[in-house]
Amino acid sequence: MAAAVERRSAQRPLRRPRVGERVLEPLHPPLKLGRDMGAAMAHLLREMTIETRRMVRSLAGSPQAEAETLQVLSPPQVLSAMDAPADTPYMGRSVPDEAQRRLDALLSRYKRKFEQLADTWSRRMISGVMETSTAQLSIGLKDMAERMEIHATIAEPRVRAVVEASTRSCVQLITRIPEQYLGEVQVQVMSAITTGSGLDKLVPYLTRRYEDDARHAHLVALDQIRKATANVNAARLQAIGVEEYVWIHTGGERYPRKLHQSYSGRVFRYDDPPVIDERTGEVGKPGDAYFCRCQMRPVLKFTKAA
Repeated sequence: MAAAVERRSAQRPLRRPRVGERVLEPLHPPLKLGRDMGAAMAHLLREMTIETRRMVRSLAGSPQAEAETLQVLSPPQVLSAMDAPADTPYMGRSVPDEAQRRLDALLSRYKRKFEQLADTWSRRMISGVMETSTAQLSIGLKDMAERMEIHATIAEPRVRAVVEASTRSCVQLITRIPEQYLGEVQVQVMSAITTGSGLDKLVPYLTRRYEDDARHAHLVALDQIRKATANVNAARLQAIGVEEYVWIHTGGERYPRKLHQSYSGRVFRYDDPPVIDERTGEVGKPGDAYFCRCQMRPVLKFTKAA
């Protein structure tokens, strides 16, 4: 695959900006919005984890289940946990059947909650990205020709398609969380029951799982904001005739992508993206690769703006 990347680069030489071209400032995503979205996802994850721990302790017959659980909650979470349906007696059901019943009830409840979260934050994400895009591009194009003005609209087909795709991606990522989390919990619970290893030993696992998932939620939220910003900006720029951009590699990654570093300062076309992953041969623009923090600086040609 590396050889294919080299051949592709050789077929299309990379270039620097030329005289007669204007390069705009880097287009930055609204990262605060991403951090807020990640925090909202982590908050609901915490609530779900607390209820799951409560359920596991109840199944294990721990008398401290509810008291210990409520001690660590913030006031809103206490109310949420108290509003949750109380555990009912087994009524003759086996422990595995009871565990399945309670897990199914948790999944049903939190699927609805995460669907509501996804609806709220997908709309906030698009609104914030469009607002940031309009502000940054309007500043960069303020002294260019009238036809290159940026309008805050998603009516243009290319932009509308990007907005719809970004919204779907955001919704899918958020709504999958309870199924992924509780699906793994179910495996661990059933394993503990069948092997006799003890359900109470799952509580530390649930805490570690929450911490890992919360960190991942923050990273995913920031990644979604970066991708939506890059795609919206690219669509809006192409709609007014801007064809190229300068790739800007940003630091801060623990394991920098050497290929992306080699692209920094070079000019690429939106309709002819470079390879962004040597292993798969995937092509794209800054921000398209998973957790990529690279940015782009649109290239304006004076002859096209006249």
